[in-house]
Amino acid sequence: MGFSVSAATAVIFAGLFLALGIFYPAMANSYERVQTADANQADRALEQANTDIQLDSTTINNIPAGGSEVVVTLTNNGSTSLTVSETDLLINGTYIQRSELNTEVDTDASTDLWLPGETLDITYDTSGTVNRVRVVTEHGVAVSEDV
Repeated sequence: MGFSVSAATAVIFAGLFLALGIFYPAMANSYERVQTADANQADRALEQANTDIQLDSTTINNIPAGGSEVVVTLTNNGSTSLTVSETDLLINGTYIQRSELNTEVDTDASTDLWLPGETLDITYDTSGTVNRVRVVTEHGVAVSEDV
């Protein structure tokens, strides 16, 4: 064996060492990201399991100018605090923009936090008829009622 065999072996080992040095951090980072994603998914599933809302009533009041006012009253029966601005209202299957809603949590219109045991009133003025109301929370838990 001459010098060329030893040099070729050294080049191969140096290449393998360099490839392993690139491969290992990439695999470690990928594994870490998968572990973080699994933990986040478990947290979301726990929050969803701990979320429970009850639709207490849906009231439709006639407005003198025409149309009607829909008032939906809900209670947070779960153990998870909910965000009012991330609670959605659908009327007859149509999503209602949050900017068109008036909300109150236990008569406080300025709060965005809906704690367990508190009541949320959602008020919406509509010109059409209301047949079905559906409320969806930030965790995907929904309640609906045929009016």
